[in-house]
Amino acid sequence: MNKTTRIIKQVILCTLAFASLWAYSAPAFAASDHNYTQNWAESAVFYTSPCDETEAFLMTDEEFLFHRINLENRLVCAYSVFLGSLEGDRKEALKSAQKAWLDCYYAYVAALEQLWLEPVKIHFAVTGHERRTNVYRELVLLLLTNRITDLEEWNMGRMVSMDEGLLEQKTEELNEMRRQLQIDMGLCNYVIQEEYRLKIMDSHKKFFIFFDKNQEFVSLLTDDPSVITGEGLLQLDRMTYMTGVHYEGCRFFRREREE
Repeated sequence: MNKTTRIIKQVILCTLAFASLWAYSAPAFAASDHNYTQNWAESAVFYTSPCDETEAFLMTDEEFLFHRINLENRLVCAYSVFLGSLEGDRKEALKSAQKAWLDCYYAYVAALEQLWLEPVKIHFAVTGHERRTNVYRELVLLLLTNRITDLEEWNMGRMVSMDEGLLEQKTEELNEMRRQLQIDMGLCNYVIQEEYRLKIMDSHKKFFIFFDKNQEFVSLLTDDPSVITGEGLLQLDRMTYMTGVHYEGCRFFRREREE
């Protein structure tokens, strides 16, 4: 099973299809005829309404801690084994990229701990496909899983493959995806109160530092521009999804307290 397939399988276990993430329905009305703002469907507002539940929603605190510790231990192992197989510039570049990833990871933990630790947030995608999740748990586990997958796959010599004939198109796509991700990240700050923005902005900044360091490392593993571009697209696609989840959590937090 290649890296792309494994990532897709992991994401499916925790999420609904990303394609519908930014679509919204018409305003819904409760039995009291109260109009719920920001186009939230009734099942995305009331916990008693039928709604899909993610693994992050169903976990107990103890189960989440168990999974997080296991993943963090596996990450240390995957990094150590891969680092030991490298020499020279590659080894130093991986150290730099891993430090940037750790900075990004802990910045996201700090940002998410502000509001999304205990409350289970309802993630709204499109009418009929609402789900309940815990934003903090989901993002922490995905960040760890994604990084472990990269390190283990690279250590086995497996990287994202892409048709070289699509290089120009995919390079443009990468640049556009990066630009759009910055816009999407800005939306998280736009819909949340000012006092929570600093840590959110810091986590976003540190992701792009990691992204650039990671691309530098990948470029030392291969001189194939299609592979380098493909690896970059994978990183951006993952963070685009996670930013969408965070944004929905920010919207729900704001809506819940304004009404």
